[in-house]
Amino acid sequence: MQVTKIIDAFGYVIYGALAVLAVWGAYNGILLYRSLSKKSLRDPQELTDQVRELCRARQFEKAINLCQTPAFWHSALGQLIAVALQNRDKGLSRIKQIVVTEFHSEVVAGMENRLGSISTIVRMGPLLGLLGTVASMIGAFGRIGGSEKVSPQALAADISLALWATGAGLLIANPMMLIGNDVHARLRRLRDRTERQLQEVLEVLE
Repeated sequence: MQVTKIIDAFGYVIYGALAVLAVWGAYNGILLYRSLSKKSLRDPQELTDQVRELCRARQFEKAINLCQTPAFWHSALGQLIAVALQNRDKGLSRIKQIVVTEFHSEVVAGMENRLGSISTIVRMGPLLGLLGTVASMIGAFGRIGGSEKVSPQALAADISLALWATGAGLLIANPMMLIGNDVHARLRRLRDRTERQLQEVLEVLE
């Protein structure tokens, strides 16, 4: 009987872990979408046009200062243009290497770490749910074996609680999988769009 109580307590711990997992996943999802929103510009052409005009006039410092204004600094394009202009004397090939490194280490590294957390949640959710189901079922059958009379209602409630653990794990994993796939797609679009827009600026430095 004591073992059954311990198993029941373990089952409730699993439910608590599932709740923490759900909150952690939602938190990471919100931060990812906020980061993507900051890194993207509604009108990137406005920035590239201004920077190209300043570069053609050899006013590189003004172009860098423009990229570092609050309107543009948090965007991926603004950060990368500023880095490219700061290293303009190193040759176009070297500038491209620096920009690629900057993009991966400063622009998307934090988002990729959070994507890793979401991938972990997707894998752990169903496994934790299954573990909770197994623990609850062990507790339910332990009560059956240790009692002379078993209430069908109580047994049904125990089994329902056990199955809800697996359901909760899947309920957590499926939305997180959708969020992870959506963020991956948005990151690819951000990378492709930023690369295309940055090329317009690098052409002026050739």
